[in-house]
Amino acid sequence: MTDQSLKLASEFPPADYAAWRKLAEAALNGAPFDKKLVTHLRDGFDVQPIYTADDLDGATAQIHDGLVATSKQLPAGDDSGATGWDIRQLHAHPSPKTVNDAILEDLENGVTSVLLRLDHAARFGNGPSGDDAGLGGVMIYNLDDLNSALNGVYTNLAPVALDGGAAAIPFAALLAARMGHEDNAADAAPAFNLDPIGTLASEGYCPTNIEDALEQTASFAQSIAAKFPNATAVNVNSTCWFNAGATDSMELAIALATGLAYFRALVAAGMDGTRAAANITFTTAIGTDFFAGIAKLRALRLMWRRILQASGLENGPVTITAISADQIMTKVDPWVNMLRTTVTSFAAGLGGADSVVCLPYDHAIGLPDSFSRRIARNTQLILQEESNVHRVIDPAGGSWFIENLTRDLAQNAWQKFQEIEGNGGITNAVENGSLAREIADLWQKRENRLATRRDPLTGVSEFPNIEEAAVTCEMPDIAALRATAASRPTPATGAIGHGFADLVTAATKGANIAQLFAALYGDATPTRITPLAQHRLSESFEGNRRRASAHQQETGKAPQIFLCNIGRVAEHTARASFSRNFFGAGGIEAIANNGFATGHDAANAFGESGAKIAIICGSDTQYAEHAAEMAKALKAAGASKIYLAGHPGDNRAAFEAAGIDDFIFMGSDVIATTTATLDHLGVK
Repeated sequence: MTDQSLKLASEFPPADYAAWRKLAEAALNGAPFDKKLVTHLRDGFDVQPIYTADDLDGATAQIHDGLVATSKQLPAGDDSGATGWDIRQLHAHPSPKTVNDAILEDLENGVTSVLLRLDHAARFGNGPSGDDAGLGGVMIYNLDDLNSALNGVYTNLAPVALDGGAAAIPFAALLAARMGHEDNAADAAPAFNLDPIGTLASEGYCPTNIEDALEQTASFAQSIAAKFPNATAVNVNSTCWFNAGATDSMELAIALATGLAYFRALVAAGMDGTRAAANITFTTAIGTDFFAGIAKLRALRLMWRRILQASGLENGPVTITAISADQIMTKVDPWVNMLRTTVTSFAAGLGGADSVVCLPYDHAIGLPDSFSRRIARNTQLILQEESNVHRVIDPAGGSWFIENLTRDLAQNAWQKFQEIEGNGGITNAVENGSLAREIADLWQKRENRLATRRDPLTGVSEFPNIEEAAVTCEMPDIAALRATAASRPTPATGAIGHGFADLVTAATKGANIAQLFAALYGDATPTRITPLAQHRLSESFEGNRRRASAHQQETGKAPQIFLCNIGRVAEHTARASFSRNFFGAGGIEAIANNGFATGHDAANAFGESGAKIAIICGSDTQYAEHAAEMAKALKAAGASKIYLAGHPGDNRAAFEAAGIDDFIFMGSDVIATTTATLDHLGVK
């Protein structure tokens, strides 16, 4: 076979963008190209339907080279170190013993690091006696509790990451006290995750003023770096901003501004730039926009590298943890969350995350069990073992689309970052609430898109299954756990100093978080602001689903709407299916049938159904001939409200005169309509 015989497609003319565009516009039959084929992102820029080599301008071409330069490369000819990204599992069960069992099970089955989240009481420097004890995290109040949670865990082999809220430093002292008694502790790489700015934004509280908190963070970071050379002290956790409604580029801008504030504080405290950069990590949220998730991590790495270069660090490290966004998790049809978190984990891996947290599918419902944790960790294991993307440096590199998306995200984020810096920096923006107000406006716009299903949610606003059995989670005996924790004696430790070594010594002697917190902050005046409201995309739909479910449990029957289908199945099925999904999103059951030829037949069936409301479904041609007749017959049969599926157009007045009360169509507000329907049906 000669080379000439392999000239594939040689008989076809060369293709170019202009020719493709011409064919695409012809296929649209006059519909606007920009409206039908161009995606307009919330970040303010567009995604084109196709990209070519012509889109690879100078700035875009440098992206891949820059990402390769900051990636962890393997020795030539050796892939023995290609173990993949760190698989991190979140643990927030209130019982330290239960957490320990779960951690050991996870580590034995593929998880490589753990993330411990303190409960609400400890996060604010309190003990187990309050009403918030045991809520939202692990009841770790002293070294014994931490030892119970980490019994059998070798922190030099399985890194431990902390989420301690306002008590991050006392929590760090507990972990340092535990590690001080371990062999090879100097080899451990814990993530202490001090983040006063993120804590103030997410929880609305900082135990001192933010300037002092930054100085304190920098001082303790120096102590941590001296004691644990492989540890990271500071974490820029921007997930609360994303879950509040921020766009990807806005979250990136906030992360940059926060990281820069920490970097300046560390350097001002005397830490050299290289050490300071190594002690700062990032945690970012990944949503279900797969390509945006990849580009987001690539853009963050590029922009932080640019900041470090401007600070004189040519090859500064960029360490990123990516976590499935709480925003995407649903309580209804939670099985779909497995697909969502697969998307987030895959995007994180392709985007170059160093650690990935895949949330369990029942995360929004309650505490995960062994099965849901297994699915979460296996999602990542399968991605690594089956896809091998961790063996490729920047696997998304070279895609004209993703390279451009990375560039556009970076440019947007950089512009916003400069705006934040120009207005006094991140601390000023957090304290005066300007960023929070801007993000609240973005969330309101997002809610409108969700309510009108322009942003669909599978299993929630699209294809809801109202008959699916609810997923239940473990309900721990919080009262018993509180009583047990409160009964443990707290040894007197005497005066506790303000330095990190003082706190570690006191923790070793048995001081609890409340004592460490009091010693550290004393009479300091705390900073309080309104915390960022955290949202989930499905939350408004779930309110109506809860109403409908409670009604069914109380009465034995779900709220119902009668489908008044006109004619044959082929003629009404499209709008009948649309109506079933539309009202199902609000937990309202649709009473189906094969269709009716006359209003008399429809009225008889409606009367036998026991329903109070009906919706007429058919084609536009059928509406012109039968809708008025059907509506009058249904009213005569006792229908208290009648909908019509489809936009009424010029026939609105005639339809309303016949007794049709409202109309549903593409773009209708599902939440408002189903709420009004439930109200009309008397659902509490």
